[in-house]
Amino acid sequence: MEIWKVLAEILVEPGDMPSGSTKGFMNVITWADSADQAKQKLARYLESFKWHLIDIEDAQPIDEDVDYGEEIETMINKTRSNPEAIILGTFHSYKEN
Repeated sequence: MEIWKVLAEILVEPGDMPSGSTKGFMNVITWADSADQAKQKLARYLESFKWHLIDIEDAQPIDEDVDYGEEIETMINKTRSNPEAIILGTFHSYKEN
């Protein structure tokens, strides 16, 4: 098992976000053996909020030599001591054309 950083496109319930948007992206940090396992784990977790995983844009094990920035580093540190952790980052919404 390794800690993975996943960039996920998700669909949230109407009214769940202050912007009113229902589609967006967020970084997620979790433990997994593979990108597929991280995807499945995240999809199940999102369903607990009645949210849906649309797609995974990127999924990679974290690289200890990379500076991911303050938000991601904080998420990684929270995950280190909890093998069950699924840490969701900031939701970045977008408007559909």
